[in-house]
Amino acid sequence: MLHFLRDRGFLIKVPPSWRVLHARGRKLQGAGVAREAVARRLGVDERRWEEIERACGVGVVPLGMGVLG
Repeated sequence: MLHFLRDRGFLIKVPPSWRVLHARGRKLQGAGVAREAVARRLGVDERRWEEIERACGVGVVPLGMGVLG
């Protein structure tokens, strides 16, 4: 269960549509599309894309695996 949360979970509640946009945006960035152009290609404004990146970029750290571990 902890591995699933670490690999696929979000620390905060993120709307499913944002998760889809985030995955598409990461693919575009991986293909070399400039960060500024990603929002246009996804059909959202740059502020919304930044918000999606921040929300989906927060990772889950399992208990016991922190800095002291």
